[in-house]
Amino acid sequence: MTEWSEGKVAANGINIHYHRTGGDKPAMLLLHGITDNGLCWTRVALALQDRYDIVMADARGHGSSDRLSGGFSVPTLAADAAGVIRALGLDKPVVFGHSMGAITAAALAADYPELVSAILLEDPPLRDDTTPAPSELIRALRAEFLAYRDMPPAERTARGAAQNPGWHPLEIEPWAQSKAEVDLAILDRVGSFDGYPWRKAFKRIQCPGLLITGDPASQAIVTPAIAQQTVGYWKNGEVAHIAGAGHCIHRDRFAETMTAVDAFLTRQRA
Repeated sequence: MTEWSEGKVAANGINIHYHRTGGDKPAMLLLHGITDNGLCWTRVALALQDRYDIVMADARGHGSSDRLSGGFSVPTLAADAAGVIRALGLDKPVVFGHSMGAITAAALAADYPELVSAILLEDPPLRDDTTPAPSELIRALRAEFLAYRDMPPAERTARGAAQNPGWHPLEIEPWAQSKAEVDLAILDRVGSFDGYPWRKAFKRIQCPGLLITGDPASQAIVTPAIAQQTVGYWKNGEVAHIAGAGHCIHRDRFAETMTAVDAFLTRQRA
């Protein structure tokens, strides 16, 4: 991990920060979930870096990228990702996204088909409920993230471990750090993705992809019915269900998730 490079590129009118594993290999772009950062993909990147040149970008308003400006929506985030691909000269990368990053990857494939070879979507927000997040939840998150900012790194990591007791240690430090970095204006945009016309987008996606789902009883978003709808619209889409996983599927069931990811990637290389 210490050999990974980092930098910033100008993309879609802002500066986007990234880490990159490097090497003369096929490219993969990893897109994180809301309030996370690029290094929240560390464990996945370590598992795949021998086969892929992996770019872990911080979304606008996250990590060390520019603060929130010029809008915050699925099409805007997709345009940001397209800008990263072009700025870094990535040749039709595989794009793997979680949650916010997953719906961004879907929009990227729909709107910029020439830039993407395949997509992996980990529990994207595919739902029709546009009810705003409760104000008390937003206030609680704001207070929590402000508390993270005030903590020294070791205390921050310890708190992250206490909040996520089932996660691997490699997941904890970047997750806790991301909460200290996120632009708090993001919290006023938590529902920005719920109005996105995802059904129309999936009908336009031509590249192959894998929709990775967890269990709604464990707070995963994508239900079995929605998963079947999605691959009905998406002619080259497949579903991999990871039993026992919640919304953070690869964090909850890493081995099972990576088995499904590896099988899909192997089929694409065949």
